[in-house]
Amino acid sequence: MKTILVPVDLTAAAEHTLVYANKLAVRLGAEVVLLYCHHGNLSATETADYQKRLDTLAERLRYVQLVRQDGRRIRYRHAVRSGCLHDRIQEVIDAYAADLVVMNLEHIDCGEEAISGNHAIRIAELASCPVLVVPPGARTLPARLAFMADFGSLDKATLPGLNDLVVGLHAQLQLVHFYQRLDLPELISIKRGMQMIRTELPTVNIDSKLVLDDDPLEGVSEFCALIQAQLLVFAPADVSLLRRFFDVCYTKTRAYHTRIPVLVLRQPQQQTRFCCEHCTSSQATLVSAAVME
Repeated sequence: MKTILVPVDLTAAAEHTLVYANKLAVRLGAEVVLLYCHHGNLSATETADYQKRLDTLAERLRYVQLVRQDGRRIRYRHAVRSGCLHDRIQEVIDAYAADLVVMNLEHIDCGEEAISGNHAIRIAELASCPVLVVPPGARTLPARLAFMADFGSLDKATLPGLNDLVVGLHAQLQLVHFYQRLDLPELISIKRGMQMIRTELPTVNIDSKLVLDDDPLEGVSEFCALIQAQLLVFAPADVSLLRRFFDVCYTKTRAYHTRIPVLVLRQPQQQTRFCCEHCTSSQATLVSAAVME
């Protein structure tokens, strides 16, 4: 893992994210690219001013929670773009060959919250590389990771980035699959998926567990709390699961998974499904209207 991209909105909330990214950069030997997106056009003078503000931010936080020798090793680059973050994120990932995006859950764009656009959920849907969502507060780098996915259908193309991160952190990885009822073919498929991960990540210490639970998104917080996970890896099979996972109800109740960093692995064939018949009908209406135009 060579490049960590950190979108910042120049608010205090972004500082915790950069401090965490700095720790990752030191541990993984990666450089940090700070990205600021400004809603609206930017003149050359304004671009230079934001570049300077990013440089000042980086230097001010370089040694926070790090010894001076480690902080001095961090290499920074700065990117300033006009427009919204969700419109520019993939372009910047490609330009800097970013391996990981690290961001806070709520990204403020030009002083305004844009939950439907710049929220970490939307960025995780758009980014081609993994997105690490960091809640506010000081925290150490994780040594215990939980990995939740449908291992029966997990695409191994999602695993190289995870391997670099887990190996670099010297962490233990706990695979967990939630189920309601399993017949034999499905059980075999899940166990094959877990074995595939062991094959793809041969140097990682991996445990696995099947958990009976009617609702995986409800059960994962309890499971993470039980094993005291310090980071949750989530590979959703479809976008609707991702959106529900970060639903505000979990934040209000301080669910365990909202208080630890969450690494979202976007599967190549990830589909958008709808949570109910009303959503499906609404989408069909939009599609029909577009065809008529």
